[in-house]
This record gives sequence, C-alpha cells and structure tokens, in this order.
Amino acid sequence: MWTCPKCERELGTANQWHDCVKVNIGDLFSGKNVELEFVFDKLLSTIIDWDSVAVSATKNCIVFVHHKTFLIVRPMKTQLDLKFYSATEQIEAPIIKSVIWNAKFENHVRISNLEQLDPNLYSLIKTSYKLS
Repeated sequence: MWTCPKCERELGTANQWHDCVKVNIGDLFSGKNVELEFVFDKLLSTIIDWDSVAVSATKNCIVFVHHKTFLIVRPMKTQLDLKFYSATEQIEAPIIKSVIWNAKFENHVRISNLEQLDPNLYSLIKTSYKLS
C-alpha cells in the first residue's frame, strides 16, 4: 500500500493515478437522508475488522481497498449504492445490476436501512474482498 502525501488516500501502488482530492467521509452525507450515515457506519464497523482494509473518500464515494478496490459506497439522496465484484454474474436479489468489467462482474446493490445489511450482503462483499 502507498499513501498519497497530498490527499492521504491509501492506494495499491506508489504514484497510482487517482482523483487527488482530500475529502472528509462525513461531508459525503451532507444533505442526504440521516439514516444513511448510520447504515454506512454499521457497514464500516464490520468491514474495517477484515484483514488489511484501507478506507478513503473521493469527491463522491467511499472506497474500500484490500490489495485492490473491492467495495465502493456512493451516498445518494435516499440510498447507498454499493458496488462490488464477483467472478460470475449475480442476478438474484439484492443485486440490481451485474455487468462484466475487466474479466469480472461489477455488481450493484442499493440499501437505505440497517435491516438490509444482512449476512447474504456481507457474504457477497466478502467474496469481492477475496477477489482483490
């Protein structure tokens, strides 16, 4: 892992291209449904305990990295869009979109409350983590 001296983001390799902007994660929730920050905090508190996970913010999303990016969380007005990866196409709920991207599948789930953070969702994210 390499930390950018300007924005302090942790990246996979030295001098890796990135959108070099210093962003506070809390600022991404400004003007959004209040519950989304609680949902994100719960998600973060579980994933941060996994081995070698770095979390950083860009101008519009939060990136989780373990060797490579395995989860991207984009706060929307009333939902969190979660993007993660799998080796095969995922078509069952809670997946709303699964498209091929760079020899793997990019999957999207949208959540808006704590009840949606269930073991199945964590299992899907853990699969992405193991791919990275």
